[in-house]
Amino acid sequence: MNRIVTAAVVAAATTAASWAVRRWLDQRYTRLAAPPRKPVETWENEGGALAPHHVAVETSQVPR
Repeated sequence: MNRIVTAAVVAAATTAASWAVRRWLDQRYTRLAAPPRKPVETWENEGGALAPHHVAVETSQVPR
């Protein structure tokens, strides 16, 4: 009878130690949440298309 009680106490202590170590490791390796990012600013936030602008024509000839 004494062996059964001793075995039960050892099993309970082992289970408790295993649970505690697993819990400690889970908390230790948990990543912190990343800070929120700023929203990406695009021309679409300006209320429509971009205003037209002049684009120079590229040619291989030198103007005279």
